Amino acid sequence: MSQSRDAFDAAAHFDAASAMRYDRRIRSFCSSYDALHHISAAWFERLPARAEFLCAGAGTGAEILALGRRFPFWRFTAVDVSRDMTKACRDRVVAAGMADRVACFQGRLQEFRSATSFDAASSIFVSHFIAGREEKLAYFRAVSSLLKPGASFVLADLFGDRASREFEPLLHAWLASYASCEVETPELERDRAHIDNDIAFISERELFDLLNEAGFDAPIRFYQTFLFGGWAMTKRH
Repeated sequence: MSQSRDAFDAAAHFDAASAMRYDRRIRSFCSSYDALHHISAAWFERLPARAEFLCAGAGTGAEILALGRRFPFWRFTAVDVSRDMTKACRDRVVAAGMADRVACFQGRLQEFRSATSFDAASSIFVSHFIAGREEKLAYFRAVSSLLKPGASFVLADLFGDRASREFEPLLHAWLASYASCEVETPELERDRAHIDNDIAFISERELFDLLNEAGFDAPIRFYQTFLFGGWAMTKRH
């Protein structure tokens, strides 16, 4: 496991200004962002028609809107540490006519409590901000504790071993793809610093070890775009 890093303050970073521009920026940052949501949904096709779904790190609610359209009787719980992102999510689900199907909780997932267990959960671009092995493990254990045995979990994150031969080529290709989206040089420089300072990269093997300790069966990688990966798994019975 890579060395512990200073804690990233997601609540401060994802403020009102970030929430307003997040949906545009994330599609430049990750060119297959919408495809990821579409592909992820396929792993949930066998859930009950009235499933209870936990969205850990819900952001502005893009995933909830995508899944809500595909599964019209599901109910969602959106958890996010940022007050401004939570507000943006709530506003979007209200505008989409889904307010009666979505409950929002602003705070750390580890602080969230639910009277019932969930049929499935997702965590999209969240845990790569969590520095330190024990902190990451605590997050994954929090997800696991909220799920029914056998429940589905989809995780997507930046990942990779900085010492591996493929890391630098993937990083450079990713940054070149991002720069091609007409991003101004100052923004590119800020985002490169953000990657270097705030992303707690770990290898896939290290990630799988954490997920196993947290109570999940062996993950299946179903998605990769540069250093972004996506995995599907189930909570052990």
